[in-house]
Amino acid sequence: MELAHSFTSTPPIKNYPNNTTPFSFYSTSQFSIFRKNPCFISKGKVSMSSSAQNSSSISSSSPVGGVTNEGLEDSLPGVAGQNDLLIVGPGVLGQIVAQQWRKEHPGCQIYGQTMTTDHHDDLVKAGIIPSLRGSETSYKCPYVIFCAPPSRTADYPADVRLAASNWNGEGSFVFTSSSAPYDCNDNGSCDENSPVVPVGRSPRTDVLLKAEKVVLEVGGCVVRLAGLYISFIDGSLI
Repeated sequence: MELAHSFTSTPPIKNYPNNTTPFSFYSTSQFSIFRKNPCFISKGKVSMSSSAQNSSSISSSSPVGGVTNEGLEDSLPGVAGQNDLLIVGPGVLGQIVAQQWRKEHPGCQIYGQTMTTDHHDDLVKAGIIPSLRGSETSYKCPYVIFCAPPSRTADYPADVRLAASNWNGEGSFVFTSSSAPYDCNDNGSCDENSPVVPVGRSPRTDVLLKAEKVVLEVGGCVVRLAGLYISFIDGSLI
């Protein structure tokens, strides 16, 4: 089973959430972070399919978890390169993004912020430079993707705003939300014109809608993903 989506651009809006969504929602096979436009995601770069498990692995014998000196961007200490990526919550989805991003930008640095240090060794082997979420950094990345779920934090919108403070505004800030805000309970089709669950009906959707509002306020974009964990399970990734 392969489920993923692509989205079209939209400017930040003031009065959100409401009964319409500020971005398009289509069922396709892939999505990508679109370069140089913080409110746009295009088709066809980062695969959500189970075939991602067959992607070429990154050797842990290279200087930074698979990153060799050959082709590295001219990054100075404390200064992010033009294609550097920060992944907040580099779990299954985040590591798939990291693999594809590394293929497209072999000279970049990829950073990952986590709640604990439990998997930092694994992240280093995957070519991701780990740090604890909320730790101070001396740089801001042009590309940031927020993949952390709301289940492990008391203030999810605040976490999203903190992540946005690590974005320099030059590339894209992407928030991976869920299709839960759509008010679709009849097993029918669901798209960008589907109604949204009213604020106050469900604590779960309220958290997501508030986090999405933060993203749009800072000029980022929201990706509402459906069937994501089903795809991972079918692909034996978890």
